[in-house]
Amino acid sequence: MPSTDGTTETSQLVPPSGNAKPSYMNLINNVCALLFNAIIIYCCFRDGVNLFSFHPIFMSIGWLIFMCTAVNAVTPGDFATEWMPIRLRSARHWVLQLMAVTFILTGFIIILTNKIIHDKPHFVSLHAKFGLAAIIFTFCTSIGGLGALYSLKLKDFLAPIYTKILHASVGLMTLCLGVITIILGNFSNWWTFGELLRYTCLVLVLLVMILTILRPTLKVYFRLKERLGYAN
Repeated sequence: MPSTDGTTETSQLVPPSGNAKPSYMNLINNVCALLFNAIIIYCCFRDGVNLFSFHPIFMSIGWLIFMCTAVNAVTPGDFATEWMPIRLRSARHWVLQLMAVTFILTGFIIILTNKIIHDKPHFVSLHAKFGLAAIIFTFCTSIGGLGALYSLKLKDFLAPIYTKILHASVGLMTLCLGVITIILGNFSNWWTFGELLRYTCLVLVLLVMILTILRPTLKVYFRLKERLGYAN
């Protein structure tokens, strides 16, 4: 059996929790997310408050604050959680994911209700279609999280490492779908707040997505590379 102490993903770009140095990428990520949400709140309340005003707010908080922070919580090198034991980081991940799903589902119910009230068609625009896909993937990811949590009990069906890799991969795709939905929303007919704010939001959202998924994507890649290399 080959030793993996010096060749795993954790010995390269994603070091193990015990030896990892906190990454300031997540700190920049959080600042960008907060700036974006501040802009969205301003835009939603600038011309008054109605039911629709809360849809972008709940969605942006759910995806860019809670969902991204949940991903960061179990990413090696996270500035906020690197000092925590793995069980506490996992618990933090679950709590943040639950809050993310709550906010996203609330935002989804708000837009559905608003369309019913105003007798508008559902899931017509590209923004709406990507949003529906993101919602579906969110629930799939949540179910996959249960599989990852009880991966040892499912080892007769799938090796725990593959259960966790599958959950992480689908989770990253889910986050990307959510971010794409937000970007499409900023380029929809709803946006009447000027091009400067529009493209500022675009840059902020892309930064949040890239800084959130970069290290987990590398982690998944190196784990797969290690496992496939071991299998060969």
